Amino acid sequence: MSVSPALHAVPDRHPVGAPRVSVVADDAVLGRRVTRALEAGGLPAPGAEMDADVFVLACDVSQVASTSALRRLRGAVGEAGIVVVARGTQRASVRELLNMGADGFLLEEDLERALVAVVRAVAAGHVSLPRELRRCLVRPAFSHREREVLALVVDGLQNREIADRLFLAESTVKNHVAASFAKLGVRSRKEAAALVLDPDEGLRALVLGDRAPSTS
Repeated sequence: MSVSPALHAVPDRHPVGAPRVSVVADDAVLGRRVTRALEAGGLPAPGAEMDADVFVLACDVSQVASTSALRRLRGAVGEAGIVVVARGTQRASVRELLNMGADGFLLEEDLERALVAVVRAVAAGHVSLPRELRRCLVRPAFSHREREVLALVVDGLQNREIADRLFLAESTVKNHVAASFAKLGVRSRKEAAALVLDPDEGLRALVLGDRAPSTS
């Protein structure tokens, strides 16, 4: 995938004071969606080739070619912002993308709703992520009891079993589970376990310490 924006410049339509945007896409259909979303939000795209305040990289981040393109783009555009629009259900670690040089991240399904806001935030010098991915910037802070309960959730125990194991009321366990899920940005036990055990997230040691999850 080339790091050179392939869409046409429209300098005569560019609003005064608005960030100049260029689009890099590995898929023509997704590239057109990005352009339409920007234009609908008052940011006609793109600016002149490689002369922009923010570059939108729309790609399948599970592919090595896409992450390589991000690295090349970061090296080519200097201090300009980079927003990654991730296509597909698979995605690389957001923390890894940030380390490669991305300043903003959103999923393809949020493109029309959130792209312009993310671009404007990045142009203003901010890092922008969906709220549910804030753990990628700040590690969740669990209390001792929340860690104990979450570790047993990862082991596959239900609330009643956890309550019996820790000598707690089931309602107390339920509250700890809800608090932990909110901090992780997940909605189910399956999502919580997958997230904690994902080596790219760096949460396993935080929750489980040195032990392996139970197979019981």
